[in-house]
Amino acid sequence: MEYITTANVLVWLFLALGFFLMFVSYWLAAAALFPGHVGRCAEQFGRPILTTLIGLLLAVAPIAAGIAVLNVAPAALKWIGLLLIAAPLLAGLIGSAGLARRIGVGLPAARDAVEPWRAVLRGGVVLALTFLLPILGQILVIPLVLASGTGAAFFSWWGERRARRLTVDSPAPMAADPQS
Repeated sequence: MEYITTANVLVWLFLALGFFLMFVSYWLAAAALFPGHVGRCAEQFGRPILTTLIGLLLAVAPIAAGIAVLNVAPAALKWIGLLLIAAPLLAGLIGSAGLARRIGVGLPAARDAVEPWRAVLRGGVVLALTFLLPILGQILVIPLVLASGTGAAFFSWWGERRARRLTVDSPAPMAADPQS
């Protein structure tokens, strides 16, 4: 019979604290490095179900392929499997920074105009605290947040690319004739 000791409690406490800080740190880094993208991702959470479903479709296939590659590839090619797994996870982390921002904007503070990253910090803390719910937080909420982040990142990148293409393809307006 295993006894509950202080060491066992501290292991779980520090693991949870480490995951909490890791998620919030990724969200803050994404907001600092890609503020426009994170803002567009936050807009995508206006339709959360579609964003999550598309994110699930886009994340599950590469992760499953990556696991399959890791199981069958020779050691020299296992990095391909790791890339297939890491790409949707990284997209999910960057995209879910938009969810953290959206939550933080819903909890306004006076300094938000001067320090916009504080909205991501507030929202990130609230969102990461939902991960602490035993079983449901780790098994359901974290994967759904990462999947919705993948969907938000996809819609954001696709929308930005489409907008750029439309601006490049549209004809320039005719300048007024200075002689008239």
